[in-house]
Amino acid sequence: MQQHLWKDDAACLGLEVNIFFDKYEEDESLRPAIDLLCSECPVRKICFAIGISDKSWGVWGGVYLENGDISREFNKHKTKDQWGKTWASLTME
Repeated sequence: MQQHLWKDDAACLGLEVNIFFDKYEEDESLRPAIDLLCSECPVRKICFAIGISDKSWGVWGGVYLENGDISREFNKHKTKDQWGKTWASLTME
């Protein structure tokens, strides 16, 4: 029997993975849709934590990371209100 992984519950399951990496970087019009998808994901906290701990790049938990750090460049489209909601969803128990 195959082990159930956190990714099995992700809102992005089955989507093209590159939309969270190169396509997110290249297409600013795509970013709000990806942000919304991640904001409604039941495993966004786990996803974000893994992105940080693995020093990853790309979108993790609705935040674009570069080497595990929050990227100012690829998150600059978010308003203060959006950041507040994103951060609250990632840090609240």
